[in-house]
Parts: sequence; C-alpha cells; structure tokens
Amino acid sequence: MIYADTDTCKWHVNNLHINNDLNVAVFHMPYPYTSSFATDINQALEQYDRIAILISELHLDSVAHCQKYQHPKIQYFTCGFVKGVDTIPWMDWFITTAGYYQNNQLEQLTPYTVKPKMFDILLGQPKPHRYLVQSYVKSSGLEDKVMMTILKDNNLSPIKEQGKNNWLWEPGVDAHDTLRGSIASVKFNGQSMSLSQIIPFSIYNQTAYSVVAETNYDNHYSFYTEKIVKPILAERLFVVFSGQHYLRNLRSLGFRTFDSIIDETYDTIEDPDLRFKLACEQVKYLCSQSQETILEQIRPITEHNKRVMLATDWYGDFAKRFQEFLLAHREQN
Repeated sequence: MIYADTDTCKWHVNNLHINNDLNVAVFHMPYPYTSSFATDINQALEQYDRIAILISELHLDSVAHCQKYQHPKIQYFTCGFVKGVDTIPWMDWFITTAGYYQNNQLEQLTPYTVKPKMFDILLGQPKPHRYLVQSYVKSSGLEDKVMMTILKDNNLSPIKEQGKNNWLWEPGVDAHDTLRGSIASVKFNGQSMSLSQIIPFSIYNQTAYSVVAETNYDNHYSFYTEKIVKPILAERLFVVFSGQHYLRNLRSLGFRTFDSIIDETYDTIEDPDLRFKLACEQVKYLCSQSQETILEQIRPITEHNKRVMLATDWYGDFAKRFQEFLLAHREQN
C-alpha cells in the first residue's frame, strides 16, 4: 500500500498514476512543526519499506528533524538544501509563484530603464536580519535612494492598519481589512494567490534593484521562497540576506548571480553579522553607481535567470525523482 498522510501527499501520489501495491509512506512535514511528527515517523519506520517526506517550509525545527532522522528508508524532498542531509529538490515556492506569471503580466515591467530609486527593500515581518538592513540604510543616509518598508509586528495587527512605511499595496489587490501576515490568500486582479507571491510591479518600475531578506538566515540550510522568485521573474539584480551559501546553492539549481558586478563573497562568510555587513556594503556601492551602466551589465544574467525560472519543469523534475524513489523498492524486490 501507499500511505499518504495529507491531501497534498495524496494529490502528488495520485498524479503519478502508479499501482497501489507498494509498501511505502508519504508524509508532508507539518508547519509549524510538532513533536508528534517524529512519533509518526518512528512508527512508519517499523511499518513501511520506504518513507518520502515532503517539506515545503524549512525552519530550524524541521531542519533539526531532518538532521536527526537520517535513515536508509527515508528520503527528504525540500524547498532548498539542508547541510549534511541528502535532499531532493521540491521547489514548491518556485512552482506555485512562477505559475501565476507564466503567460501574463510580466510585460508591464521595465527592468532595463533607469528608475528614480535604486532599491526596493520590502522587509515584511520584523526579524533580526531585516532590522539590521533597515538600520544600515538609515545610518548610511540611503533612505532617499530606496523604497523601504517593514511591518510593525508579527501578524499581531491587520496590515491595512499599518502605514505606508510598513506596507505598500500593489494596485489590483483585494484583501479583507483584518488580514494579518503576507502568506494569507488575497485576490490579485481577480486571481486567488498568497499576498507574498504578488510581484510589486509598481514598485519594481520605480526601483532598479532588489534586496531579498529571506525568511531565514541560519547557516545550516537554504530555504528558497517567493522572495527570490519575484526579482528573478522581474529580471532584477538582487542582494540577498540569508544563510551562508544561499547564492552558491542557488547557482547549483542553474541560476547565475552577480559576482562579476558586485562582491558576492558575503555569501561565503559564516558569521552572520559580518556576512550582512558585507552585503549591506554592496547595497551602498550600487547606490553610488550609474544605473544605466549596471543595468546593461546585468542583462545577460537576469535574462538567463528569468528563462531558467520559467522554462525549467520544476514539478516534472520533482515528480520524476519522487516516482523513482517510490518505485525503487518494487524494482529491488
């Protein structure tokens, strides 16, 4: 039998159209993580020949689980990479975010024209690495050169109650007044999607480059979300604030970064304070350079990245390896 613990797992299993004569289990790691999940996996190790674990949210507790529960029967499918753990990409945020823009809307962007501002710095929920970026921009006198926002708190007050310095709404968004948090579902130009997956077209057309302050910044893993997908689709240079080797791991997926234009050695630095300081210095450096020159230099890179994001069959690549894992046990028998 194929056991699937959630509707998400059932959908992925059913989509493969394979016979249900395997003794395997498919789990979707819960978010937030719960200790009962470890109990479920321990029981499954006794009952099943192989266990696939799908992880759409990589955080410290889910990463700790992956590092603790490494077993020949278990294969992790993740939205990124976990240090010291064998994982297979399940780039769910790539699949869902890029899917909204496969055939429309991107033509309204003007990525290679000079803009009135240098960077968009849309920081979202307050976190230590985002406060650091905000503080650096203010102390360096760069506020007039950027469009920067950060929410007041973590989902405690409705976004619509917060001012323009905390959130900038993209025209076409239909959200209820009590909405809290950017992962909530809204209508954008009549289409249902997560608020966080909306490309800020109006902001991108006023700014030249993007700061990507990812969800997490721990060095033990790289978690790729809609935050990196949006500037890639919009053909933008980005400076990333995340864990060590985020850019290196992104390149392993086929993308290019901007080490020929800025100093990206920040990505190699283990100490987060030093890593973020060096990344901030790249923001300051770009704010002092000719947009026209930089935009011309980045074009081969950004066009390549957009092409990779849209042309790669992220789901097909995952489904192929997912099926191979499920069927491998039958072949061994």
